[in-house]
Amino acid sequence: MKVRFENVSLNYDKQKEVLHNLNFEIPNGKLTCLLGPSGCGKSTTLNLISGLLLPSAGKIYFDKQDVTKKDALDRRVGMVFQNYALYPHMTVLENICFPLKMAKVKKKDQLKRAQELAKLVHISNELDKHPGELSGGQQQRVAIARSLAKSPSILLLDEPLSNLDARLRVEMRDEIRKIQVATGVTTVFVTHDQDEAMHIADKIMILDTGEVQQYTTPNKIYDRPSNLFVAKFIGNPEVNVIPLADLKSEFASFIPNDILKNAVSLIVRPESIVSADSTQKLLPVNFQGKLLSASRFGKETAVRMNFQGETILATAILQEKLEQKSESIHFRLKTTGVFLSDQAGKIIWSADGERIVNDD
Repeated sequence: MKVRFENVSLNYDKQKEVLHNLNFEIPNGKLTCLLGPSGCGKSTTLNLISGLLLPSAGKIYFDKQDVTKKDALDRRVGMVFQNYALYPHMTVLENICFPLKMAKVKKKDQLKRAQELAKLVHISNELDKHPGELSGGQQQRVAIARSLAKSPSILLLDEPLSNLDARLRVEMRDEIRKIQVATGVTTVFVTHDQDEAMHIADKIMILDTGEVQQYTTPNKIYDRPSNLFVAKFIGNPEVNVIPLADLKSEFASFIPNDILKNAVSLIVRPESIVSADSTQKLLPVNFQGKLLSASRFGKETAVRMNFQGETILATAILQEKLEQKSESIHFRLKTTGVFLSDQAGKIIWSADGERIVNDD
C-alpha cells in the first residue's frame, strides 16, 4: 500500500495553519521516516495518514483509493505510540489477540496469529506475563506485534523509542527495521532523532514549520541537502556556516560566476576540514585559522578555530597536527560536505560538482 498526499493542508479553527500544501508519495513496502524538530508537523502528518485527523484541504490516497474522509477504522492502519498503550490487566498473549478478538476472528486463528507474531518480535517466552512484568523494550515488541495482528495496510510508529535508554533504542531501532523487512508492510516512522532516521529509513522526509524541506534517501540528504535548514539539521556535529563575502575570490577559479554572485554562505561539514598537507581529494584553496582549542575523545578529535571572525569546528584534523601546539592551523576542504547557499538558504552548489541539488 502506498500513500499519496495531494495539496494537503491542515488548520485549526480555520485560523492557524499547521501543515501547508503537502505533496508527496510514500512508497509501497518501504520504511519512511518523518523527521524534524518539535512542532514541525510530523506527528500531525502521521495522524492525517491514520485518519485520526482530517485535512482542511487536499486529498489523501491509499494506492488509488481516496481515503480523505475515511476514519481510522476504515483505513486498516496499525499504530504504535510512544507510551505503548498496552492493556495492563491482560497478558501479552491477550494483548496481541485483542484486535483479532474485536474483529471476531476464531479463537484458534487468534492464537495461531499471536504466536506467529510473538516469534517474529522475539517475545515467545513472555506470552503469559502482564505488561508490568516486562522491560520497556519488551513492551514495545508487544505493541508492535499487536499492531501487526490484523495485517494492516500501513504501520504507523509515533516516536516509538523515545522512552527507552540509549542502548535499548539502538537494539529496538534495528529490530523494527528487521520486522519491517520481514513483513514487507509499508511503514511510517516519526522521530526527532536524526540518527534513528539515518540508520533505518529507506527514505526520509524532513519537515519544518509544516512544510516538506526535503524528501529523499538518507545518504542523499546527507551528501546533498536542499537548503541550509536541512544541512544544519542532519549531521552531528552541526555544519559550519561561514559568510562568503570576503572569500569569493578564493573560489572564483572553479565555481561558475553565475553561482558565485548569488552565494552568500559557505557551508562545511566538520569532517570536511582537513590538514593542508592531506593526500585526500581536496578543493584547490588553502586557508588558515587561529587555533582556539583542541580536544581528543577516544578516536574523535574536536578542533575549534577562528576563521573569518567565525568559530568553526573540524573533526578530521589528525592528532599529530594538534600536538605541534601551533597557534595557527593551515587547512583545506574536501570535495564532499562543502556547499554554497543563497540569501534564501537554498543550496546552489556542492563541492562534488552538483550545481543544484535535485531530489529523487
